Amino acid sequence: MLYRKFVRKDALEVAGAHKVEVGNVTKLTQAETVIGVCDWGIGGLGFARLLLAERPDLGLVYIGDQGAVSYGRLPAPLLAARIRLILWAFQEMGIMRVVVACNAASTVLDAVSVEGVTATGVIAPALRVLQISDYRTIGVIGGERTIRSQSYACPLRESGHKVLQRVAQPLSGLIEQGKRNDPETLVLLEHILRPLHSVDVLTLACTHYIAVEQHINALLPGVPLIDPVAAAWQEIVPTLSPLPSLPCIGSRHWFTTGDPDIMTRQALSIFGIEASTEYLSLK
Repeated sequence: MLYRKFVRKDALEVAGAHKVEVGNVTKLTQAETVIGVCDWGIGGLGFARLLLAERPDLGLVYIGDQGAVSYGRLPAPLLAARIRLILWAFQEMGIMRVVVACNAASTVLDAVSVEGVTATGVIAPALRVLQISDYRTIGVIGGERTIRSQSYACPLRESGHKVLQRVAQPLSGLIEQGKRNDPETLVLLEHILRPLHSVDVLTLACTHYIAVEQHINALLPGVPLIDPVAAAWQEIVPTLSPLPSLPCIGSRHWFTTGDPDIMTRQALSIFGIEASTEYLSLK
């Protein structure tokens, strides 16, 4: 299979107003089904881990956009423009099924479309699980954009649930820095979770947070956790082609707009994934 990095140049200042120049693009031209997964950082690797474990026959291309401003800090129009740019990148690779494994990015996904590309976020699948549940009080922890968008709180309250939310920054940043077991991370978690001991379930509204699952379980014993990535995966599974009769392993490609060496180390140390990461330029 031929595969090359590519460069896209676009005017990011105004959402929807893009002039794109593409060079050195070689599409994925094999017969396998390939799923694209993207996130600002390494959180989306949780989805990749599920795919690798349950459907190793599928091809996978992962884009971590660490070279960009953190998605939670981008104004909504610029975030939508950035996600559109990444979906264009997948389109140029010939990948038409993409999971946007980021809660912040999922808050603007309704404003993003790229012809031929089906993009699935993680908020809507998690909401569908929670809205039909018997949980009366639902806790939600996430980044500031996700919490302030009310993307979880409003639909859940409309369906009759009580919702307690907490902004959990800078938890994702600490995880990105490889500090998931550091004392400062544990102190921060205790502070975030202290008001949530009465919840019936806790929603991890940032894909990074599954990396500190054991610490959350220790601080909220007996409280089940809802991982939106897992909810998204469960919705996608029935839409996939059946497992092949003969075992096979799909292709894997890992990209970052940041530092490839850092992402390679993070993928192995946090998610147990051997990801030989390449640099991808999106300009």
